[in-house]
Amino acid sequence: MNKKEEQYEMRKWQILDIALNHFIQYGFYGTSTRKIAEEAGISSGLMFHYFPNKLALYEALVEIGCEKLTIDSGEGESPLVFFERQIEWFLSVATQNNFASRMFVFMGLVAINAKDVSERAVQMMKNHDVEALSVPYIEKGQELGVIREGDPLTLSVLFYSSIQGFAETLVARNDLKLPEKEWFLAILRNEKKQ
Repeated sequence: MNKKEEQYEMRKWQILDIALNHFIQYGFYGTSTRKIAEEAGISSGLMFHYFPNKLALYEALVEIGCEKLTIDSGEGESPLVFFERQIEWFLSVATQNNFASRMFVFMGLVAINAKDVSERAVQMMKNHDVEALSVPYIEKGQELGVIREGDPLTLSVLFYSSIQGFAETLVARNDLKLPEKEWFLAILRNEKKQ
């Protein structure tokens, strides 16, 4: 990558970082591209060189978030090991109040509001539905007796919602300690098998 391409990429990520904060704080309709450009120290015209409109900026962030939501199939591993890896990834990201940790908050908002903003964002979210993609692991764990009984999708949603909720709180508060992996796993673990 030459210097000009490197500067282009740096500016693009600066815009995305600022936009992420604005979408979290003001929502899609309350976010102003003019204010994002102003905060980035560039003109609105230059910003549109990177992203043609606010929707393209929003969809770029959703795409980045969805890329991170892809789960590794972990073929052959125990279902609890699969979920333990999900927690380990979250805890490694959550230790920094940076772009990645703020994406948790943004993606939670996208899950609620995308239908009012972008059909493309809705489709990206459907294609990367970690909760639904994790159902086979819960079903297998239930068959093995290591995951508690109950509706697999509901258990998956409960597990990921606890992670999502903690991530959102962690971004807002800096006085929290990271929880133990076991605290999240306890949501799924079949305690009768202990």
